[in-house]
Amino acid sequence: MIRVVVADDDETMRRAMVDVLLAHGGFTVVGEASSGVGLPELVTEVRAQLVVLDVRMASGGSAAARVLRARPPHPVVVAVSASNDVSTVATLFRAGATGFLAKGHLGTTFADDLVRCTQGQVMIAVPQGLQVLRALGRDERLDEHAG
Repeated sequence: MIRVVVADDDETMRRAMVDVLLAHGGFTVVGEASSGVGLPELVTEVRAQLVVLDVRMASGGSAAARVLRARPPHPVVVAVSASNDVSTVATLFRAGATGFLAKGHLGTTFADDLVRCTQGQVMIAVPQGLQVLRALGRDERLDEHAG
């Protein structure tokens, strides 16, 4: 069972994601949060392996992803957001997210997509995923020339 914390300020959305994960059977929801305040401490306390992180909630987004990935237990972070422009998605990946799933497009594969992320697969489930890869590729080339 994958130990997951679901963090979203929209209670209806958070509840829906929790319900899907519980119905899947491969997850134990060990915590819920409505903001990023106290989220790193919660994740540490419950030893979460996965955090589903809303991008636009208070104290969420890339700052929360960066802190979560840097602290034990170093959970896999999968961002979810209705804001899925290239800059937002690329910023989350730079902060350490393993996946980015667009709200409104979560569909029937949501739980399976999260499982894949915990297995090391990268998920970019947004309409402009190719542009995100190109933006991240430009970063990589800049890093190579800087070193």
